[in-house]
Amino acid sequence: MIGLRYLQQKGTNVAELLENEKKQVSAVEQIVSELSKAGISSKVVTRQELSRYLGDTDLVISAGGDGTFLAAASVVTDQTPVIGVNTDPIGSEGHLCVGGKTPPTDLIERLVTGRLEWVQRSRIRVTVTTGKTILKKSVKVSNLALNEVFIGEDEAAKVSTYNISIDDSPRVKQKSSGMIVSTGTGSTSWYLGMNRIDENATTSVLEALQSLGINVPITRNLVEKVINSVNEKIPFEPDHPSFAFSIREPIFNATYKRTATRGFARKIRLESRCTNGFLVLDGSTKIPFPRGSIATIEINSADALKTVIV
Repeated sequence: MIGLRYLQQKGTNVAELLENEKKQVSAVEQIVSELSKAGISSKVVTRQELSRYLGDTDLVISAGGDGTFLAAASVVTDQTPVIGVNTDPIGSEGHLCVGGKTPPTDLIERLVTGRLEWVQRSRIRVTVTTGKTILKKSVKVSNLALNEVFIGEDEAAKVSTYNISIDDSPRVKQKSSGMIVSTGTGSTSWYLGMNRIDENATTSVLEALQSLGINVPITRNLVEKVINSVNEKIPFEPDHPSFAFSIREPIFNATYKRTATRGFARKIRLESRCTNGFLVLDGSTKIPFPRGSIATIEINSADALKTVIV
């Protein structure tokens, strides 16, 4: 009762919360029932418990939305398949789940009879090595990201400073408001939102062309065609062998020379010059990136996540 009163005082719709929990429990019970009918033994675990059972696991089914799928994928570091079931189609888009907002009711039957298409989603491996600690030993942390990795200061208003080498190119100093590295899976979300053009930007370019004497009729139809033509080329396939990188609001001057701000790569090495830097993987896992730390961001086929589509 104390917990319920606390939630109500915080403005939480407790009735809706309890109803969603009821739906979630029911959805999980249905998945377990379908697995049992197919002769498949299963165990329901939380995301915190998942790593304990992976050694004896042939398949992981995430029951929730995209966030639950990403949480499961972050724990699975081998070729154990992960299948996402969207148990809340109203509250979650379920881009990473089978069927999205309309999960198939015969999912387990399709799985058993081989009527699901297996795919490999490339993942980004992030390895951060910090300087010597009190014990005079460096600390190395390695994680996988399915969508994207953001590198920058913890406070968004602060400028991020770092040395960067792309695909073993000479290291250069760079200053910006951060950097995003994205897989093909993540290229339809944050990466797309960061790089897509809108009506205002498109109109400004067309007006600039007119000022240069180029006869370009600025019509709504043309503006929409340009927007769609540019934006539809930004996302790329989930199994792409490279990741995409994009520098946010780079600063170029006599000290910080102009460099590529967007492109594809298979390896990026960063040396932090940040005050309070972090790497954020898939919007949840946060790794400290203090001054002097080295982050190696790379993509390899062996790190790909095995999953399915309808």
